[in-house]
Amino acid sequence: MKTFTLSVTFVVALSLLFSCKPKPEIEVLETDYRNKSDITVEGVPVDIEMPLSVHGMFHIDSLNIVLTEDPRGYVFVYSDSWEPLGIFAQKGRARNEFLDYPSWNSGQIFKGADGHILLPLSDRRARSIKLMDITESLANHRAVITDSRYFEFDDVTTIEEDNRQISLASSFTFLYLDDNIHHTVETTEADFYDILHNPIEYRIRYDTAFVEKPGILTDMERLVGPNRQSKFMRSHYRHPKRNLIIELFMYNDYIAFLDLDNNKSFFVHQKDAITFDQEIETKVIEQDGDSFTVPAFLKFNGAVLTDSFFMASYYDVTLDQTNVKPQLLFFDWDGNFIKSVRLSKATNYNVYDPKTKTLYGIDRRSDDEPLISFDLSSIIDWQ
Repeated sequence: MKTFTLSVTFVVALSLLFSCKPKPEIEVLETDYRNKSDITVEGVPVDIEMPLSVHGMFHIDSLNIVLTEDPRGYVFVYSDSWEPLGIFAQKGRARNEFLDYPSWNSGQIFKGADGHILLPLSDRRARSIKLMDITESLANHRAVITDSRYFEFDDVTTIEEDNRQISLASSFTFLYLDDNIHHTVETTEADFYDILHNPIEYRIRYDTAFVEKPGILTDMERLVGPNRQSKFMRSHYRHPKRNLIIELFMYNDYIAFLDLDNNKSFFVHQKDAITFDQEIETKVIEQDGDSFTVPAFLKFNGAVLTDSFFMASYYDVTLDQTNVKPQLLFFDWDGNFIKSVRLSKATNYNVYDPKTKTLYGIDRRSDDEPLISFDLSSIIDWQ
């Protein structure tokens, strides 16, 4: 069994230029979700050979969509019973190809006005976002790209700190705040900080026009501050149908709720856990002759969304712990904790089939990285 570790990376937190405005007061809901799981759901391997190097999965309607680094194609499409339906998006320079395997933003797959399933993918080497029509791709037996936008992804920048040169890769995220790629694509680029942690540059770009970031996200960034500390690292997820974003903090017991339609924002926080004003516990590791200080404990590591609730994978373990059995926490979209269970295996890239109430994920700690299923039909009893 492989040890439960995360690769050490330098991640620059997304943030806005500081102003003289005071930090906003955002509501914090103290709750207790830790160690409430009295049921363990056993994972069962699915009899399917998965493609090479899976790095993302989606379930929508009756399709399972898998993003890979497989040379046969970067997008594999399966039925809801995991029968293969097609392999798309080969490497190349054509409009329907990618210069490198594409990255994606959490949960950003949606249906267009015509009912077609649309998946926006970022081809960083081509400096573009491509909108892939999964429905048309299946019908035409080739990748169909219906829109492609060029963006200025900045390259690595080098700064001086303590007489050493440190390279910082620019960060990029995009949020589709409604289901129309032509109107509300939001991007951030070039988040760099000098040795005093002051922002050097921050831009938001849509096509060729600069736009302002929504006020709630501005408040969120001012609250946590422009800071490269790992305690502010978080992942973004958007409600399947609403302009409501949650942010899961990887090394802190916080979930942020950002309701862009109603101009409302708040945090859910595990009571008695450390707050943003306190320092997280860290540990020093040695790698390739260098020493790195990393967070000692992993907290949240991914979410799966439905219209009425979401599931968050919660670990609360040290990063080097083996045989991990994470908790699966259930919340409604008002921030109320519903219940939790334990999973017999730690999986990544989880997706959920609401028809069968089955959770699927990749067991990255096994050598062959099998697909694992968890039957939640007896757990999700409130629907």
